[in-house]
Amino acid sequence: MSNNQTTIPSLGWALIGCGGAGNRHAQWAMSTSGVEIHGFCDKFADSAERFHQKYEGAYHTTDPERIFTDPSVDIVSIATSHHSHADLAVAACNAKKHLFLEKPMAMTTSDCLRIYQAMKEAGVKLMINFSIRFSGAARLIKEQIGPPLVSHGQCMMGKADLSRWRWHPEEGGGPLYDVGVHAIDLLCWIHNSDPVEVYATGGQITHPNELGSDDMIDTVAATIRFANNSVATFLMSDAGSSSVVSKWFFEFFDGSRSAVLHEHFSRVTFGDGQTSKPPVIERLPLLIESIHHDTEPYVPPRTGILSTLLVEKIAASAQTGSPQKIEIPNLNG
Repeated sequence: MSNNQTTIPSLGWALIGCGGAGNRHAQWAMSTSGVEIHGFCDKFADSAERFHQKYEGAYHTTDPERIFTDPSVDIVSIATSHHSHADLAVAACNAKKHLFLEKPMAMTTSDCLRIYQAMKEAGVKLMINFSIRFSGAARLIKEQIGPPLVSHGQCMMGKADLSRWRWHPEEGGGPLYDVGVHAIDLLCWIHNSDPVEVYATGGQITHPNELGSDDMIDTVAATIRFANNSVATFLMSDAGSSSVVSKWFFEFFDGSRSAVLHEHFSRVTFGDGQTSKPPVIERLPLLIESIHHDTEPYVPPRTGILSTLLVEKIAASAQTGSPQKIEIPNLNG
């Protein structure tokens, strides 16, 4: 090694939330160079122990404070139920830990802003796991198609299992918070413009009087208008799947060119017939790069705030039957 080269230190990593999403986070940590796995935390001791045995590391615990007070931990992945994101993320920031936070950032805009403020005060990095952002096909669309004039995105699923925590009104919030935020984030990212108004209709169409809360939505059709005067439509429901298109399906039109994102957002087909299936973008290395170079993460916290805000406005529009203006909080104050 030459005298001009410096060794970049490894970063300690720990996980809170040893379920399905946590399993993916642990796999990413295992496959990322420059990461040392330290701890696993879950409210169920057997889940934390199982992850500890599978992915090694130093310990497992049911107490997040052990993670937060561990000086060997630099990065914390939070992959817990949606309603717990805000308090855990704020505590992690207060402990000076960088964060890889599962979507949604939080279940209310006010909680998203609480996380953002804690992050700014602590001087740490926070990246949101909006999965479609890490699709090589989606990034190719953003690189080759100008901001679209018109787009359409949908997430159509087979009938959901209502016993899952994701469909619990307080714990998960339902499909808008579970899958809707992915589509909303992608549309805002590709349009490269802030949304200014949304009109939505829908409600409890596939599960009338079964969701435990009159405010929860299982089906929605929304139209989003952006500041650059482009528009997007968004459809989400568990009314059934299709053999023609996958669960996720997006179309983008910029006035002269078009692109379709399909095969579970793994493939892009352009209007001229060219098709491509680029590799998935590795996630954790992007956060590590942001930490080492003090740059904004690939999926920054503002996108998490915006997606939750749009979920709230879509729900309000569907419930009231009126368009909703979107006023994005000033993050520079």
